[in-house]
Amino acid sequence: MLQRVAQSRRVFALVTALIGALAVLSLIVPDQPEAVAVPHTITPGNYPYDPDWPDVYLILQNKCAACHRPNSDRIDLSSYAAMIDAEKFSHKLIVPGKPKESLLWEYVTWNVHQHPDSLSPRKPEMPPEKSEWLTAGQLETINRWITNGALEFTLPVHCKPPVTEMDFPSAQQCKECHPKQYDEWSRSMHAYGQQSPIFEAFTLTLLERTGGTIGTFCTRCHTPIGIALGETGSTRNVHRSRLSLEGVTCVTCHRRNTVHYKSSGRVPVTPGGLLETCMFGPFDDSPTGPATGTHPSAAFPYMKSSQFCGECHDVTSADGVRLEEAFSEWQNSPAAKMGQTCQSCHMGPVQGKSIADCNRPLGYAAVVPGSKQDKLPLRHLTDHTFAGPDYSLLPDTEFPEKLDWMYETDYRDWDNLTRYQKETLTALRKKNRRSLEIADAKRYEVLKNAAVIHVDSPPMAKAGHKTAVRVDVESIMAGHSLPTGFTAERQVWVAITVRDQQGRVVFASGDLDNNADLRDDHSFQVLSGEIPYDRDLLNFQNKFVALSNKGTDRTVVLSVNRNILPINVLRPNNSLSASFGRPGTFRIAKGSLPPLSTRGQTYKFVPECPGVYTVDVRLNFRHLPPTLLDHIGTPHLKHLLEIVVIDSWNGVIEVTP
Repeated sequence: MLQRVAQSRRVFALVTALIGALAVLSLIVPDQPEAVAVPHTITPGNYPYDPDWPDVYLILQNKCAACHRPNSDRIDLSSYAAMIDAEKFSHKLIVPGKPKESLLWEYVTWNVHQHPDSLSPRKPEMPPEKSEWLTAGQLETINRWITNGALEFTLPVHCKPPVTEMDFPSAQQCKECHPKQYDEWSRSMHAYGQQSPIFEAFTLTLLERTGGTIGTFCTRCHTPIGIALGETGSTRNVHRSRLSLEGVTCVTCHRRNTVHYKSSGRVPVTPGGLLETCMFGPFDDSPTGPATGTHPSAAFPYMKSSQFCGECHDVTSADGVRLEEAFSEWQNSPAAKMGQTCQSCHMGPVQGKSIADCNRPLGYAAVVPGSKQDKLPLRHLTDHTFAGPDYSLLPDTEFPEKLDWMYETDYRDWDNLTRYQKETLTALRKKNRRSLEIADAKRYEVLKNAAVIHVDSPPMAKAGHKTAVRVDVESIMAGHSLPTGFTAERQVWVAITVRDQQGRVVFASGDLDNNADLRDDHSFQVLSGEIPYDRDLLNFQNKFVALSNKGTDRTVVLSVNRNILPINVLRPNNSLSASFGRPGTFRIAKGSLPPLSTRGQTYKFVPECPGVYTVDVRLNFRHLPPTLLDHIGTPHLKHLLEIVVIDSWNGVIEVTP
């Protein structure tokens, strides 16, 4: 027995020593790959391409190909074959193995490090926009690609190329011909969908709470292209591709050519090159295709239906919980009966107001470089801001736009930036701030068009007698409930404060605790008994409800049943949830206000002393409660949460003895 124990200890010691040796060896062996926490351009894989070609292709497509397209008066940069064959003034665009003899290198190279003794030109010939000049890393990639032979494939071509980022055009490629649409989309929550630090933390929390069994349930709506490229639900944003971080990008909607009538975001996006694959939109007479050197296009009437939006804006989990019901609410709304669609309110010139297509402003849907503008038809244009209640919690250096060199250099280290980097970073921040101001104005507009309050307050009262103030909230939108979407994290509530003549608060409801949470069953101070529960609170927030071991309900912050009788994996419900619209142990308690309806509350208090009392009533909106950020590990972002006053009322009550 003792011999076996000794032998086991020797084996254990040997294994431990071997593991230690391998660890040390891994530190000293050269050429080990380092972890890089930066969004990449091409997802690593076993591709038959030359290692640098995908990056070169995307650099030129995003920065140059809008002007350098087929059948234009410029060199065609739309494909590998066109680049290799291209020449100008008897000089080849690309001379394999010789970057300095290649026109491409001559056009794009410049003194990127801004060394005073450099022989490189002070600025490149292309691209013309200063913010688009190639970065040090991009120049190095192009130089290396040409030096190594300027190959498209590693020879021989041993398999059919898999789907990569090269098969899904970036919004960067679309913006050259569609600057208005790109500008609006870039500041939208569609563009922000995957970049959101709250969404990323929320998804990772749910993955942990469900043992990973939700998979890509959340991310397949927020980054359809990322999912098509094989990214998982738990992939961190710093490890996603830059195309994936575009969220609901242009091709997500405009590469759809089939009708699915599904929910929960299970929709395909057709892969293919920009100029080879059709783009779908609302018009059937677009002058596009090979004759104009642009992508083919066709009409897709389904795109103008509310069902098109509903495929991502109606969400039911695998266990039967209806997490989002925006489309279902619209189907049963007055707006649907009047023929108003989601696009009527959320893609019109006034956010939150239904405006018919024929009443929208006229303009050009595209601006094709090198083509006469009057050759294109005038259109009734839509607004691609898709305004809603959310907004960016990222710094103005990260959203809506970010410069390529910022992925290679720590832009926060101002003293070590070149003059070019300082100038372009300053210009970017100004542009982003202006864009975010426009987005905020659109957000406030849609919220102001959501509801109004009506207050019935007595002008006179007697000291020591009960006084009542009635507040009614009226929905003035016909399309869906207030709030809608992922309503368990949206708060719409009435805040009322009554003060005496000395300014002391004699009654309050809808006020906040020390964490800025409402005084309800999600407030830590209320649960710990430090402050009283707000029994008069009028809050239209929906809440997740879990069944307790006593057979009673309890509201929870996250959409996971971890209260009691926990189900820590997500699996199809094994009971007839269709009979109830939910599984038996978990549901959403709806408190939202239906469209064009009114709901109110009577607030009662007793003024003790004579004098003039002031009454302040506000209808507030907040897109995220602070307690949610505590639960998902992002409390550092709570100071960015904004309470928007949708409507307000002020009055006085004269209290007599």
